[in-house]
Amino acid sequence: MEERTRTWTTAPGGPTAPGGPAAPGMPVAAGRSGVVAVVGACGGAGTSTVAAALAHGLRRTTGRGVLVDLDAPGPGVEVLLGVEGEPGARWPELAAARGEVDGRGLVAALPRWRSVPVLSVSRLRAEAPDDDVVLDVCAGLLRSGEHVVLDLPRRWTPAVRALLAGADDVLLVAPLTMPGAAGAVALATAVAAARGDVGGARPGGPAVPRLVCRRPGPGRVDPVDLEELTGMPLAAVAPTDRRLAAAVERGEGPPAGRRTALGKLGDALAAVVGTGAGGAAPDAASGLPVPGPASSAGPAAAGGMLGLHGRAGAA
Repeated sequence: MEERTRTWTTAPGGPTAPGGPAAPGMPVAAGRSGVVAVVGACGGAGTSTVAAALAHGLRRTTGRGVLVDLDAPGPGVEVLLGVEGEPGARWPELAAARGEVDGRGLVAALPRWRSVPVLSVSRLRAEAPDDDVVLDVCAGLLRSGEHVVLDLPRRWTPAVRALLAGADDVLLVAPLTMPGAAGAVALATAVAAARGDVGGARPGGPAVPRLVCRRPGPGRVDPVDLEELTGMPLAAVAPTDRRLAAAVERGEGPPAGRRTALGKLGDALAAVVGTGAGGAAPDAASGLPVPGPASSAGPAAAGGMLGLHGRAGAA
């Protein structure tokens, strides 16, 4: 179908809607709205948690930020956040949302986790949203001035590929494990191919994709290893929060106050996204970004750096 081949592009001052030309009413003042795609290197990477933290950080620091769950079929990010019982629209209710979607009206109709509007997959209805609906809904959210944080699945539909290709920022979430490192290398290559930016950022275009590493690291893989393996600069290191699993099981959602590990991560990532190629590397102790050079290594170099045993990056 012709509709499924539409693309998202970016331009100085903000993103454009599907089709290429700037969408009418696209906000470019009072801070740039944009799309941040969050993808996981492997199962259990914590992608949804990182995406939620970023959306919360953006909402808290800029007043704009919507979390969009595209991982269907699945339980929905609503279960992770503990808002599955809250009234509001999910993807199945938006099956007819085509054309110029009223983004402000949609934001008002969504359930909220803390202050963050959440567009989730439904745990009760497993069907995935139509590609055209996904693109039109995201365009509407952008026109309303929102930052759109995408929680992407591991299997990419045409709509997911289009959004990934045109996203202003991409964060690759990888645990500090050997499977996480191997997955990060493979995904880094796939992301670069999807975005057409093998070898660096496109001039005047979106930022180079960046890494978010998740602790704990039970072996000898560290953030610097992953930076070298993937050729992606480090955005932040997500520390361990021992309260997270229990809070989710109680239906409370992740603890995300300013002083929590997840709250600090969200604020740090909100400060990093949209800063252009290179971004910032995190302080090893706090996980907060500090200025640092981007890695020059690329995924092609990973073959000699990632062994089956021992430390990634070791000879």
